[in-house]
Amino acid sequence: MPEDVLELVGRVGGVVMVTFVPSFLTREGAVANAASWEEAARLRTEHPGDRRAVREAMDAWFEANPDPPATISDVADHVDHVRDMAGIDHIGIGSDFDGSESMPEGLEDVSRYPVLFAELADRGYGDEDLMKIAGRNVLRVMREAERTATRLQAERSPSTATIDRLDAP
Repeated sequence: MPEDVLELVGRVGGVVMVTFVPSFLTREGAVANAASWEEAARLRTEHPGDRRAVREAMDAWFEANPDPPATISDVADHVDHVRDMAGIDHIGIGSDFDGSESMPEGLEDVSRYPVLFAELADRGYGDEDLMKIAGRNVLRVMREAERTATRLQAERSPSTATIDRLDAP
């Protein structure tokens, strides 16, 4: 996420859900991520319109080019960066266990969250900060969304617009 977006999330009261995907956590991961996008573009050119061929070739590419390793410390560095850019009130845990083949060493599943939170505590995050990161920030945003929905429902009826009508010239 670009730094200007991180700053904006902090200004508007949102929450950045920190991912654990290794290719998003380190410089080596960023290089690997860029290489995978380049390979995907090359394959789409080589196999125009053949999604299956591209998917199969990308699966083979990822098998031959696994994500560089990452650690719990790398995730904590990521949390530190989001805090520095957006503020402590705008951090959540997103993990991405369901969308990534690899995870940082020692953070393979939710049972390892205490190790991450211990790392953050060792870095000076207090109990209140850790509770915000663990869920209070997300709950705050959800409560605000509920308040906004209630207000809007009182002000006007639901829209009946369809995408077709909205896209019409």
